[in-house]
Order: sequence, then C-alpha cells, then structure tokens
Amino acid sequence: MVPKIILPALNSTGNAFISLLFPNHCLVCNGGEIQSCDPICSGCFQKLTCIQIKNRVQELTIKDDIDVALSGWDFGEILRPVIHSLKYQERAKIGKFLGEKLGERLKSYSFPKMDYLIPVPLHPVKYRDRGFNQAEWIAIGLGNELGIKVIPHLMKRVKYTISQTTLNRKERLENMKLAFRITKNVKEKNIGIVDDVLTTGSTISSMATVLKDAGAKSIVALTVATPLEKANDTYT
Repeated sequence: MVPKIILPALNSTGNAFISLLFPNHCLVCNGGEIQSCDPICSGCFQKLTCIQIKNRVQELTIKDDIDVALSGWDFGEILRPVIHSLKYQERAKIGKFLGEKLGERLKSYSFPKMDYLIPVPLHPVKYRDRGFNQAEWIAIGLGNELGIKVIPHLMKRVKYTISQTTLNRKERLENMKLAFRITKNVKEKNIGIVDDVLTTGSTISSMATVLKDAGAKSIVALTVATPLEKANDTYT
C-alpha cells in the first residue's frame, strides 16, 4: 500500500492550530457542521455541478504537448468562491480537500499511468506573498487518494508572469514562454500536472512542452474544475 502524503502542518497540533485560525464554517453557505472539518458542507458540495470525467484536451484553446486533460467540476457560481478563497484568502486546507474529492471521482475512470504528480509552481515572489501554493495542496490530496507520489519542486517557475485574465491566445503564449525549468530527470516518465482550474490550457501546455523536450513520455492535466462556458473564460 502506498503511504499517504501528509504535510506536517496538518498533523495533530497543526490541525488544531488551523482550526483555531479558520473556524469551521462552510465557505459557500457560511453554515457549519460540528463533527466535520471539511471546508464545504455536504449540502453545498452536492450542489456542485459534476462534469463527465473524460479527456477534454480538444476543448482547450492551447493544448500543445498535453495528452489528456481531466477535470471534476464546472467552475460555476458555487465552486468559484471556494477556489477564490483557496487562492486569495490563505485557506490551504481547502486545496487538500478538493484534491481528495477529485481523486475519489477519478478512481472510477481508467486514467493513464502516471509515475508522479507535480503542481503548477508559483514564482518565488508570488509564493512569498501568498505563503503557500494552492496547486501543491490539491496535488497532495489527489496523490493521497490515487496512491501517486507528489514531487512539488520538479519544476520551478523562473519567469514572473502577469495575470492572464485579459490576455488573448497569442499574448498568453508569449507570457508563458520560458517561464519554467526542470530540476530532475524526467526521461520516459508519465507525469500528471495538477492545478485548480483549467481554462485555455496555456500554463500547463507551457510546462508540458518543457517536460516533453526533456524526454517525458506523456502529460496529463488534472484540475479540480474547468469552466463549461468558455465565453466567460476570465480566470487564471
């Protein structure tokens, strides 16, 4: 049995400390479940729009070197504030929770072999400002459920990129050009890249190209959500 990956911050006293910092209220309805430490109550979680677990790579605007793209839920009005809270309000444990839930869904899908998972990295400046990488926490939860090793620092973001919210396809490609470098040998490896939301695919595609150029065999994009209404693609 593959051991679960647990960050020290979530063990014993760390768990209690986080609970004190973040009282257990549902991030959607602001209600609470006394006997649950989940950041989303069961009622609200059931309202999330599940999407079919299938390869969505052809739906991406930028899909170079991505072999498979899998997402669990629609990035709609219920999930949007949850992801926003994860990314901007320093609630790291939400990422682990969402990663575990995504893993539960993926277990029923015959996903391609993956030797390990890597999170989309943050530039050191953004990491310093935010204090954590939300994609890394998602990857940890996902890796726990699927029994796949997570290697957080296999890739580094070496270029500070501006927000892609208002950029068109050409601008996004230029923005991500030469943004990443590899720190380990990936030859013949099958790699899953984990992030919160998959929109155009520009970030993961940029990573995938670097990995393929270094000899990686296949790349799977794994995200909690993707917007079904691509016309409203304003999230990065």
